[in-house]
Amino acid sequence: MGTWCPNCLDETKYYVDYLKKNSNTAIQFVALAFEIDKTPEKAFEKINRLKTRLKITYPILLAQYKGVNKKEAAEKLPMLNHILSYPTTVFIDKKGKIRKIHTGFNGPATGQKYIDFKNEFKSFIDTLVKE
Repeated sequence: MGTWCPNCLDETKYYVDYLKKNSNTAIQFVALAFEIDKTPEKAFEKINRLKTRLKITYPILLAQYKGVNKKEAAEKLPMLNHILSYPTTVFIDKKGKIRKIHTGFNGPATGQKYIDFKNEFKSFIDTLVKE
């Protein structure tokens, strides 16, 4: 994700809301931020501002600064073939196995696609939690 990315912001708002409504669910979120700022200090400033503004309770780690080159992002996550778009969500099960990779985000403005995403997300999370 990146603080500069509108779809990432929509997805983050969804995740924050999901965690708030499902606080007893045994899942954890960690965000990796790929920032355009030239220094880590500036990047962390934006990350911290976002965390405060959206009331994000999960960690956001700075994965990259000085640009959001997808090739460089893929080098940070060699277990993925490549990064297709921001945001990219990687679902990891209790055994540490990557179970699903979801790229992009269909936010509230996409209507039925957003509803479908929410239903699929909840269903998949429920499956992982039950395992």
